[in-house]
Formats: sequence, structure tokens, C-alpha cells
Amino acid sequence: MRKLVYLLLMLFVSLALNACKDFEDEDQMITVIDMVGDEVTLMENPKKVAVIARAAADMMIGFGLGDVVDGMYQSILDNPWVEVFYPNAANFHSYDYNESAELFLSRGVDFVLAPEKYISEELRANGVTAITVSLYGTPTYESVLYKIADLIAQIWPRTEDKVSDWKEKLDQAIDDITSVLDTKTITPRTIHYVRGDKDRGLGYTDTAGSLVETVYESYFGLTYLGKSFESNKPSIEEIMLQNPDIIVVGGAYQNKIINDASTTEPQSLLDAFVNNQVFNIPLGFVMWEQNSIALPLFLYDQANKLYPEYFNFNIANKTQILFKEYFDVLLSDDDINRMLHGFFPIDSI
Repeated sequence: MRKLVYLLLMLFVSLALNACKDFEDEDQMITVIDMVGDEVTLMENPKKVAVIARAAADMMIGFGLGDVVDGMYQSILDNPWVEVFYPNAANFHSYDYNESAELFLSRGVDFVLAPEKYISEELRANGVTAITVSLYGTPTYESVLYKIADLIAQIWPRTEDKVSDWKEKLDQAIDDITSVLDTKTITPRTIHYVRGDKDRGLGYTDTAGSLVETVYESYFGLTYLGKSFESNKPSIEEIMLQNPDIIVVGGAYQNKIINDASTTEPQSLLDAFVNNQVFNIPLGFVMWEQNSIALPLFLYDQANKLYPEYFNFNIANKTQILFKEYFDVLLSDDDINRMLHGFFPIDSI
């Protein structure tokens, strides 16, 4: 009798455990608040995702979610570094910036990470769950610095440890820089950031509320000129009038833009060029100055360039360690050198 009771008890426990497991495996609805304040309800752990927002692209891969990505914005996939870090990206569908809901539905996409509010709203109105992740915040980006990573952890709880680790690394980078600069008397300087993902010369930037504004003003104590322009496409005349002390250039066209401007008047007469205060921003899965896995590296790299009298971080070593940890790729010295100088992999040329 006692043996029968024991067997029945074990059977009950087994059934209960299986029932709990089945319950955990069931899709559960969650509600998130995206980066523009929209409240969106969706299934936890969406299994087929379109990543149109560049700000979330390498985080999805670096936090271990490559298996749920159906495709990415074509401009992301045009970057040869993407397949270095994630070879399976060759199989991703290439999406336009403002793709139709019909295409997402036809491909069975159940969730879209969109770059702008109007895109997300239109998709949701047509039956596609979407949230907005952005490189802009209100009034500044500082209040949403960790928002994309936190959204990913909320939507896919299995990423929580990696997200937490990345946030700690970003916190450390900010502290490593601000703890030093806060003890120094900083000479006021202005900085002009050039978005070099398009070949538009010096007249393409990010405006007030951008991530780069927060980085350069809040952490490096500089005056960010992008907030003073009427649009993100200032004329050369506007730039000449501001005459920035420092110019930083990111994106795939950075070396061409720097070379063209340094050899063409009137741009070459800007103080930043005359005083050799023009710097590049390294490339990676996405541009380092975007909200990405490489954001801590961006801070360290710019610290070396903007304040060489105070900082001498080993950027090459930090780059190799971070990308090995998040993408399981061991970069060669040549790869790292090309990334740091804003070039594509040698095999892609």
C-alpha cells in the first residue's frame, strides 16, 4: 500500500512539473512602452522579427537573438562587417526603410522594430505589431540611454544576463571618463558631428535630442553644434559661421568626406582642419556612435582623441575582447585596425 501511495505521489509530481513547463512554454502577452511613449501589447518572445531600426540591429545579434531575426533594413546589410560578426546574416531578408505591412504579413513576421513613430503606427494600424526604437530622446537622449537594451530584455527575458552585463560595461565607460574630466578644468570647445553613412559632405548631422549630443555634451563637456542648426542638413555657410573647434566623422564615407573637405575651400579653412582636430569614428556591425554593442568602445575611442592628455585606453584590445564576448568572433589585428580607421574588411574591397 505504501509503495502504491509513493508511486501515485511521484506521478502527481511529474504531472504537475510538466504542466508548469507547458504553462511556461505558452505564449504570454506583455505590454511595453517604447521610445516614443507608445504603449504596445505583444506576445513575449516573438519568433520572427524584422529589424528596420539600426539602433537595435547589432544588439539583437549580440544579445543572442539572431535566430529570431527574419531580416534587416537593407542599409544595415550593405555593411560588409555585418557578415564578419554574424555570417548567417547572408540569409536575412533585405527590407526597405518604410516597408509595407503586407510584406511583413506575407513573410509571417510577428514583430517589427521600427525607427520612427509614424512607421510603427502605420504598421500597427494594418495588423503588424511594431514598436519604435530611436536614436533621439526628449529633451535629451540621456534619459533613454538604456531603453533599447531594456526593451529587448523585457520582450525576450532570456537576454537579461547579457543585457545587464552590457549596461554595466557602458556604466563603467561613462564613469572611467567622467570621473577624470570632472576633476579637470575643461577649455570650452565646440564640436560638429558628421553622419557619414551617406556621401553628403560635412552638411549631414544629428540634431538636438540625439545620442551623440548627450555623449559629447554630458560626458565630454563639449558644446554640440548639431542642436543649433535648423535641420540635420546644415549648409556649408552655416557650418563656416559656427566654425567648430572639433569635427568628428562616422559612417562608411568618413574617409572620403574628411579627405574631400580637407582639400577643398572653404571647408579646409575651418579651425578644426587648420588645428588638426578632425577625427574619425570606427565602424562595426553598425556605426559605433549609434546605440549599439560598441557604444562603450565609442566612448573610450573618443576620449583618447578628444583628450589625449588625460586618456590612453587600449582601444584595439578592448575591441577584440568585447566583440569576442558578444559575437564570438576573434578579430585579427588587421580587422581591428581597419575598423578603427573607418574601413571595411579587406576581403570586401
